[in-house]
Parts: sequence; C-alpha cells; structure tokens
Amino acid sequence: MALNLSRNTKVFVSSVNGVHTAGGCAVAFDTITGGSGHAVGDIITCNDQVKVIVKAVNSGAVTEVYVPNNFRGHALSDNDDCTQSATTGSGTGFVIKAAGVTSTTTTDNSRAGLGLFKGNGADANTFRIGVLDGYSFSQGSESTDVQINEAGATPNRGSKRFNDSLPPAEWSFGTYVRPFKHGAASYRADGTYDCVENILWAALAGTALSDATGNGIATSTSTTTGALIDFLQSDAHELLKLNLFFALENTTYRLNEAQIGSAEIDFSIDGIAQITWSGNATTIDQVDEAWDDPSKYKIEAYDADGASLVHTSGTTDTYVEGYNYADTTGPSDADYLRNKLSTLYLDADAQGGGSSSGGLNNRLYDINITGGSISIENNVTYVTPETIGVVDKPIGSFTGSRTISGSLTMYLDTKTDGSNQLLTDLAGATDLVTNVFDMRLYMGVAGAVGSDGDAMDSGDFTAPGVEFNMPKAHLTVPVIEVSDLISVSVEFAAHGSDLLTGDEMKVKYLGATSHTEANKYGTTHRAMAA
Repeated sequence: MALNLSRNTKVFVSSVNGVHTAGGCAVAFDTITGGSGHAVGDIITCNDQVKVIVKAVNSGAVTEVYVPNNFRGHALSDNDDCTQSATTGSGTGFVIKAAGVTSTTTTDNSRAGLGLFKGNGADANTFRIGVLDGYSFSQGSESTDVQINEAGATPNRGSKRFNDSLPPAEWSFGTYVRPFKHGAASYRADGTYDCVENILWAALAGTALSDATGNGIATSTSTTTGALIDFLQSDAHELLKLNLFFALENTTYRLNEAQIGSAEIDFSIDGIAQITWSGNATTIDQVDEAWDDPSKYKIEAYDADGASLVHTSGTTDTYVEGYNYADTTGPSDADYLRNKLSTLYLDADAQGGGSSSGGLNNRLYDINITGGSISIENNVTYVTPETIGVVDKPIGSFTGSRTISGSLTMYLDTKTDGSNQLLTDLAGATDLVTNVFDMRLYMGVAGAVGSDGDAMDSGDFTAPGVEFNMPKAHLTVPVIEVSDLISVSVEFAAHGSDLLTGDEMKVKYLGATSHTEANKYGTTHRAMAA
C-alpha cells in the first residue's frame, strides 16, 4: 500500500486530453528492429510522425526507447511498421511496430480527441502550474430518499435512497502572479512578455489559447501591451474548456471539461501577489494509462529473451518536460511580485456638473492602499439531465453575466486629495446615478500615468509588475473601520464603455526574468514538438 503526500502533488493544465483528433495514436509497440550505429539520447523519427528517444543500445542496436506522449503519431493501425525517417544521430535501420492504437476518443469513449499534449514548442498546449497549499477537487452525488409514512400501532418506518445524478465537480487552487520574458530557446518568440498562469487567463477571458482566434490573452514583445488580457473575447456561451490533472504521488486524477468560474486577485500588503482560481468540471476520473497523463512517458524495452517487449512508464523530468508540457514553476523561470510595492492610480473626471451640483469634480487622488482584492466572476452554469433510473452526469455548461468587482482598504488621512477627500467627494455626489473613475492597480510596482487618459502606455510601469486597468470603475461610498488606526474600505465595480462592450478591465503583465530551455531541454527537444 502506498499513501499520497499532498506536498508532492503536481498540477497540469491542458487544452487537450492526450488523444489525437485524427486517431490512431500508438499506445504500445510490440517489436523493435534495433538497426545499427545508434547512441543513447538519439531522437529517432519514424514515418515522419512517431518519435522515440533512445534509452539503451547493444553494440549500436537500439534495445530500449522512451516514447513521450507528444510523439506517438496519428492515423496508425495495429501492427503498422514505423520505419526510421530521420535521427539526431548517425544510426540507421531502426523500426518499431505499433501495437494498439487509439481511436478519435479516449479509451472509455467519454471524450473526443482534442490533440496530443505539447510542451515546450511554439504551439504549447499543456502547462505545469505551481499551485499553493490548500488546493481541492471533489465531486459529490445527488440522491432521493423514499420513505414510508404510516399510521397505526406498528407502522413501517423504512426508507430507501436512490442516486439521481452527479453534480458538477468543484475545484480550486491558488497560484502566484508570475510574469516572465521568453528567452531565445523558449516556447514563444524571444523577448515576448508572458505569465506562468497564461492558460488560466485564456480560459477565464476567452475561447482559445494565446495567439489564436478567440484568445483571452495575447503576448507581445511591446512594453505597451506586454502580455495583455482583456475580456472582449469572453462574450461567448462557452469559454475555453480545460483538462486539469492532479498528479499525486501515486495517483493521477483528471477533471474533464473544466471551466474557470472565478478568479480572485489578492493585494494583501504583507504577502506575495497571488490569484485564487476556482470552477467546475463535468466529471473526475483516475488516469490509469500513461498516454493520458502529461506527467508520464512510456518505456518500450526488450525482455531478457530478446524477443518480446516490456511496457512500462516513468516520470523523469528529462523525458516529459520539453515534450509533454511547459514548466515555468521554478524560482529562476519567472518573477515573484511583492504586494507591499503595489500602488493605486485613481482619477475622476468632472461628472454631473461637479460638487456644486451634487456630482464629482475633476481630481487626481493621492492614496496609499493597505490591501484589497479584485474578483472576476463568469457565473458559469452546468446542465444535468434528470432521467429516472439513470445516474445522470453534467452534459455541458454556459456562461452567465460577467462581473468584475473588488475592494480596497486605506488609512483615513487628511492630506490633499487623500482618502478623506475621496470619502467626502463620494458622500457628497448624491445626484450621480453612476460615478466613473479611471482606476489602475499596479501590482508589485510603482505606476506613473502621464497624459494618456484611459489608454495603456509603455511608461506606465517597469518590469516586473502587473497593471489592472479599469477605465470606468464605479465606487461606493467608503466605509469607516475603527481599529488602532482609523481606516476606510471602498468597494468598486468595473463596467464597460457601454452595456454591450466587454472592456471593463485590461490586465498587462511585464516580466523581467528570462525563461529559456537552453542547457535544460536543448533546442532539439523543442524542435520535436510538431
């Protein structure tokens, strides 16, 4: 018996489920023709699609190979010979035979093929996410109790319970806010600004991964845009669906068709900037097959008799990172942000005729925040049938109204255009149905806004840092909180330029740390991600 320690958990987030849309991915191989002249570490391409990494040789003949999930081909049939077509070495004559292939669905036919896991390549779709302690995932059941209710001296008092359905699975985990900059050997263009949590933002704010139609986050080498998240691509009934993999020490669980329902960005003054992500999924299952697990690869090796093959699997980073997923979780891969350095820009244009008419004067406030948060809600609803005699499962989901709101805390001071002035102005703006503030929160960095109005500019802040730009924020009257030092808290809600435009907020990441796979995976590994 083996137990699972939570601190050894790895979390992978992917837009695919490890099954090629064309089908015919090899799940095993049953013979090897070793060829000659090969060396350990050679990457051999067969039929221009199946790729293996040489694990062991005998006098130049291959006897064992690693097969990363990204390299198992497509459109294959059982017993197809996959013949060497290229190699990074000088060997020749290698052949490996496919034994068992996938269809266009997963092995249990519950999920359609969405593609193979791809790691550190230009079209990466699977990422290891460094999560914080306190992650959770679960799925309960809904049932009906049938009870007997009789009168009389000796009534029957029995009952029976029936399982009706499985409600949507629930999940939650926290991540640090980690911008970075791609290096020359990274999986996106050199000099491109990005963030470790890229795929999560893509699913929260759009229908596709970065740099694709419907993307929720776009990356750029420009400091004006950096890694930019806006919500113009999120006006859809279904946002990007994810597969979440919780690879425990001895067990891997998969959450299917997961949606990000909410994200909460924390500005706790003494902490490291972080985001709590939560949502739902249709089902949770245990991943038994290495091909379906981005944390694993297959090993095909000769038995001692030199005739048959042994099928095993492994998780050594060398043969999964760079192939099955992109990993930017290490301390040298991306920046951390300290909330103590965060700043607020708050500007009110003249509204409702100014204070003399019960409105707001044009004023730039000078306020130091002591904490706060931003909450983004997609209000996703899952749909589950109600069939008698069947344990129904969720069949899909759709988005509801999107809300972006939050709160800020600050000391109550009397400096010019400080927090007391904000309280006074809002308390006096009694005739304004909606007030409008240009609000910008700069996480982990000082911000400086010039004369650019509501637009983002390259000089707003320097890397590393993140800007949350809400050009039309509605603020409530601050609430006075009594403690050792009198403080106030103010709640806000971001809204678009009009009711039909989803430009409530833009988020810009600028990273300073350069991420690269040089001398880690090697450029030849990256080239194999096709």
